[in-house]
Amino acid sequence: MLFNSTVFLMVFLPIALVGWYTLQKLENPVPAGIFLTGMSLWFYGYYNVSYLWILVISLFVNYLVSALFEKTGSQKVRRLLFWLGFGANLGMLIYFKYFNFFIDNCNFLLHTDIQVEKIALPLGISFFTFQQLSFLIERYQGNAEHYSFLEYSCFISFFPQLVAGPIVLHDEFIPQLKARKNRRFSAEGFLTGAELFILGLAKKVLLADVLGVLVNAEYSNMAYLDGVSAWITIICYMLELYFDFSGYCDMARGLGRMFGFELPENFRSPLMAVSVRDFWRRWHMTLSRFFTSYIYIPLGGNRKGKGRQCLNLLAVFLVSGLWHGANWTFIFWGLLHGLAAVWETIFPKARFKWEWMNQVVTGIFITLTFSIFRSDSLKSAALLWKKLFAGGNTGMFFGVCNVLQIPENFAIRKALELTAPQYLNAMYVGCLMLLLGISALLVRGKRAEEWLAEHGKTTGGLFCLAALFAWAVISLSQVSTFLYFNF
Repeated sequence: MLFNSTVFLMVFLPIALVGWYTLQKLENPVPAGIFLTGMSLWFYGYYNVSYLWILVISLFVNYLVSALFEKTGSQKVRRLLFWLGFGANLGMLIYFKYFNFFIDNCNFLLHTDIQVEKIALPLGISFFTFQQLSFLIERYQGNAEHYSFLEYSCFISFFPQLVAGPIVLHDEFIPQLKARKNRRFSAEGFLTGAELFILGLAKKVLLADVLGVLVNAEYSNMAYLDGVSAWITIICYMLELYFDFSGYCDMARGLGRMFGFELPENFRSPLMAVSVRDFWRRWHMTLSRFFTSYIYIPLGGNRKGKGRQCLNLLAVFLVSGLWHGANWTFIFWGLLHGLAAVWETIFPKARFKWEWMNQVVTGIFITLTFSIFRSDSLKSAALLWKKLFAGGNTGMFFGVCNVLQIPENFAIRKALELTAPQYLNAMYVGCLMLLLGISALLVRGKRAEEWLAEHGKTTGGLFCLAALFAWAVISLSQVSTFLYFNF
């Protein structure tokens, strides 16, 4: 189920909220916990009910390992249980996400012809697997207690963060679940959550999805792009991904507050970063935290000299690339980010005097590398880069702009077609410039939560939010999935 869908807004969310707060009035918290888990499973299974068994089995296996930890005092047994649980999680992820990739590469390298059925990628498997790996590691190290199965199920399956993050730690969620004060409805918490959700919905529906119209068309039309249109395409993709992921993060945190939970921040103005490492401290922050805690630091972090630190950084970024998808484009993208992080580590003073210049250079690097991230293959990425740097100017710019035939400009478009068709190109160019201008202002402006702190309770702010919500709901006929659902 999608946050940006009519069934979620008009059916699922009202039922979930009314049921949750009605059952919270009971002295016993169990019925509310069962209800929340059930609603979360409905949310997950709505997209494809056959994926539901994967999540449920994963829950049971990890909880069983945690329970067995509780039953034994032998370190050898605990170690064996840990590696069995770790292997089960990693094995499931490898099978569903990387098995076809492995077979395809074996066929290519060994000139074999192994035929296997394409395995569908279950929604959110990377997120709930990493969340459970984190809990398993903390349990093994003695940093987490053994919770009840209901508490653990709520923690893993809580629908706002289930399919695209943030990757929540046990001690960030379960204490809130247990806290008595969170079982009472808070009008202020609900309002701030609803406002944050609306801003996220607007980012997704009114910006990311509109930018996606252009991006999808031009990535499918790559052979005909010139230099100007290629640059427009990759800039629009970076902005699409930015608003898509930012919108999801805002909606997830907003929904969490509506239910009385504070989810960790996962996105903090990453296109304002002054370096690649700074970018990863702002983009998908909980994934960066996971890799730092469970890969970078165990490998030695920065404690074993500069050379070892650089190797550790490369390892983390290669894993990050592979985590994002089973394609050489993701691996190469991760390698480029790793090499940039290594460069910044070896030459920390190789920077511009002015912060804005560092932001520009970082932004260009991020945009260029994410163009590989979006490409279907390294061959397609190479063609795109050829267009970027040697594509010339064949007039394709107007063709790119003309893709923006969206509901918002329908009336103007039809009027011009009837009365002044010679101005249609100018109208499309104006639409693109307006879209890019608004995007640039939002990228450089205040974060959603900062804006709400200043305007969320003012008359003007509430009117703006109401208008954005109405506009977004009207635009729900163009429902699209979130880009991070693919990772």
